[in-house]
Amino acid sequence: MEIRVGCCGWSALRPQDFGEEDWQKKYKHRLQLYAAHFPLVEVNSTFYKLPRLSTVSQWRTLVDEVNPSFEFTVKVHQDVTHTDRFRGELSHQVFSKCVEIARTLRAKILLLQCPASFGPTPENEEALRRFLEQTERDELVLVWEPRGEWEREPDRVRRICQEYGLIHCTDPFKWLPVTEGPLAYLRLHGSPPGAKMYRYTYTDVDLGWLKETLSKLKADVIYVLFNNDTMARDAQRFRSLWEA
Repeated sequence: MEIRVGCCGWSALRPQDFGEEDWQKKYKHRLQLYAAHFPLVEVNSTFYKLPRLSTVSQWRTLVDEVNPSFEFTVKVHQDVTHTDRFRGELSHQVFSKCVEIARTLRAKILLLQCPASFGPTPENEEALRRFLEQTERDELVLVWEPRGEWEREPDRVRRICQEYGLIHCTDPFKWLPVTEGPLAYLRLHGSPPGAKMYRYTYTDVDLGWLKETLSKLKADVIYVLFNNDTMARDAQRFRSLWEA
């Protein structure tokens, strides 16, 4: 089993947490600093605004200078999952742009995060199925993070994932993936165990529980993405704990 640990974005990294107070003398960009300390990042900013391909290409060039094996994953823009909700041409057009971004980054994984309001209704399921049947993935792995009432429909989630080759993404402190396979993808948002989303620092007990839980998952590679306010520190602490 291989564990790949990273963060949802690189802007939250605090150089002083890694003994890199003078990082600007050593690195051209904060992304290079991040890539020197982590093997993986989920590009979260693509959910809000799609960057130019020239910018994306620069990201790849920057990380290659310090860590050629560095891996990007890409979160699909909210127009697909939240605005159009898989229903129209907008979803396909925007998704195609996300595929281009992933290709430029040499990313293997695209994340579809659905809002809790996109519940397991027949209409929503049909829209999702139709989108998955019609869209071109370009051999990318699609990770699906359903939320809300889907959490009460594990058999339904499993069936959709199996039929369309999706990786079921969860926050393991809330529920565990209902599918098994060579790859698992987990996103940690801080709540639970914290009372408020993002506003939580994982304790040593939390991280110990996480290590024990992940060691029981049936997957060859497990992606663990921290997405809380102290994500960089917590991710590094978990990596150290896992490797101990």
